[in-house]
Amino acid sequence: MEEKELRSGYTTGTCAAAAAWAAVRLLCSGFRAAAVEVLTPGGQTLAIPIAGFEFLEGKWALCSVKKDAGDDPDVTNGVFVYARVSFTGERPSGIPCYSSDMHPGLYLTGGEGVGTVTRKGLSCPVGYHAINPVPRMMIFEAADEARQLPGRSDGGLLIEISIPGGKELAAKTFNPNLGITGGLSVLGTTGIVNPMSEAALTETIRLDIRVRVAEGRKILAVAPGNYGERFVREELELDMSSFVKCSNFIGDTFGMMAEEKVEKVLLAGHLGKMIKVAGGVMNTHSKYGDRRMEILADCAAEAGMPEDSAGHLYGMNTTDEAADYLAGEKWLRPVMEIAAKRVKKNLESRYRVHTEVVLFNGTIGILAMTAGAKEFAMALGNEKQMNNYNCL
Repeated sequence: MEEKELRSGYTTGTCAAAAAWAAVRLLCSGFRAAAVEVLTPGGQTLAIPIAGFEFLEGKWALCSVKKDAGDDPDVTNGVFVYARVSFTGERPSGIPCYSSDMHPGLYLTGGEGVGTVTRKGLSCPVGYHAINPVPRMMIFEAADEARQLPGRSDGGLLIEISIPGGKELAAKTFNPNLGITGGLSVLGTTGIVNPMSEAALTETIRLDIRVRVAEGRKILAVAPGNYGERFVREELELDMSSFVKCSNFIGDTFGMMAEEKVEKVLLAGHLGKMIKVAGGVMNTHSKYGDRRMEILADCAAEAGMPEDSAGHLYGMNTTDEAADYLAGEKWLRPVMEIAAKRVKKNLESRYRVHTEVVLFNGTIGILAMTAGAKEFAMALGNEKQMNNYNCL
């Protein structure tokens, strides 16, 4: 059976631009647009339905768009993005507003459910709402076009974007890690949501790294996925303000660490993923291959484990099973030490970032640490100095 082609959707930035166009037109002329055509930065024209209208003649207008993320598992799919537009004279005082030299008289701010930036390193200033540069451009262009249609090109307008329920949804995104509080970001670089984009995921990781670097951090902790994040927080008790979650993109993340001039990285990972890195596999997703038991058996051979004993590893289903077997044979410590050293060597030789490694699993806990891991953990805020961790 052929795989179904995944349907694209449109970004919160596109929704905001369409809602702003409709609200400006409603305020300036009383016209209620059933749909708005938006030319996306990617060059595609989309017809965006307008879901709702509210209007107080001569004062303000409010229009909404229902977000359609297509087949992408986006937490914002189905939310309503609102644009409230009101007449104003000069730049409003007392609220952070974006403006544009190309579109004078237009002022843009955020409302309910749109987050506020609290850390440097993002594409929005600290204290402003998290409406990214491309969506800002789209909103200004849409609002300017709409106000010129009824001939009111010189009128001052305040545009407020809001996403009811955005504060609750933001807890499911990267925003809390990035220092964006109180809501979602208005995002989009092309205006289109492409389902399951790896490029979008890696750019989110890059942004996370940049925020940490902008705060002056030269040493970071990294782990793949929620399991690794929990281990870093609860077991290693590290300062999570220096933490970056890298998913399966180990190589991409370390490449970005090098580009952003991060000097030291403590990588903590489950044996099931890290053994792949020990074998030179820099993306640990299963679609890029497995080889876990082959790599583990090779580490066992290097550690000096007898060939017939190491051969039992090939038939095992999980690395947890393999670790239990190695522990029973009294070979776990030397084999894990070899694996950890290989992870360190592979990453440092490719990306030139000083790396220390902690390997763990769910049944035994810490399996191995490279020589400098305790020092890095202390620098990252572990008050116990990891003295309680003797690996095995």
